[in-house]
Amino acid sequence: MNKYLLLLLLPLLSFTLIGCDDEEDVIAPDLKLFAGTWEVVVQEDQNVFERADILHITSSQIHEGYGGYQGNITTYFLRYDDTPIHDKVFSWSIREVENNQPLLDVVYQGELDSDDTWDGNYYYKITKLTDTHMWWQVNTNEGNSTVKFRRRNDIHID
Repeated sequence: MNKYLLLLLLPLLSFTLIGCDDEEDVIAPDLKLFAGTWEVVVQEDQNVFERADILHITSSQIHEGYGGYQGNITTYFLRYDDTPIHDKVFSWSIREVENNQPLLDVVYQGELDSDDTWDGNYYYKITKLTDTHMWWQVNTNEGNSTVKFRRRNDIHID
């Protein structure tokens, strides 16, 4: 009886040991694609970046290796004639990676109507980054909304 039980459990045990490694399923994005002009196409429950906002992202690598990037995000909205109008400025940095997904820290650069020192700090995880699309998942205890962007090569910002 024990021999049959062992024969039944052995395949199940081997499957659980080698078949459940999720880290290999997530491919690390190329952060050189991060800079550029992006449009918010899906906002979900977060209110930092609104639908149809245009983000102009600058980027520089601060040290070799994965992670270690920083830059600025300037948001715009488009006028009726597709002229970009300046809105807000943020700084951003990527210093850590979790499960091959860069952790993005975004900090508002301006006056806030709050005494809370953490207001203006927003945390995201970059879950998708291609040459045409980007997804940021809110990385806090309050939620996990996903902000989706598409690249806009037709908008030129000076």
